[in-house]
Amino acid sequence: MREAEAHRADAEAEYLATIALAPSLAERTASATRVERLVGTAVPNYFRTPYGPGWALVGDAGYLKDFITAQGIQDAFQDAELCARAVDEALTGQLPFEDAMRSYQEARDARVQEMYEFTADFANLDPPTPEMQQLFGAIAQRQETMDGFAQVIAGVTVPSAFFSDPALAPSAG
Repeated sequence: MREAEAHRADAEAEYLATIALAPSLAERTASATRVERLVGTAVPNYFRTPYGPGWALVGDAGYLKDFITAQGIQDAFQDAELCARAVDEALTGQLPFEDAMRSYQEARDARVQEMYEFTADFANLDPPTPEMQQLFGAIAQRQETMDGFAQVIAGVTVPSAFFSDPALAPSAG
């Protein structure tokens, strides 16, 4: 978000500079022909109250995190399930509407908060710190840890569960 406008001024040059950061990719794409204009965007991250009198929000309408971890549709399905349960509780008289929907919001926020923060940090695309470089080096040493990191990005494992793995400790190998 903080650099979007600067990159938009010459998207072609920015795109080529980014590709050049990976020489083997630059080499493979050097003879390629782009057939569409470049498009891209930065997205704001936010949480909204996902309900009100007679309406409810799920997925990106209720909360949005950068799409770098590609979890939007998964979030939408999970939100829809939580929301449907809350609406059922309200319509069947198990809970007042406000209480049921507040529980939906609290459950949604608790479920996504850690990944929301991880995604916002990841989406900054800041160069990795020496600690993160060491961590990614440890991840790359074992298929099991590579799979575990993929599960974080896929939303299957919460970041804290993965990053607390002793196999990723500096002395591990």
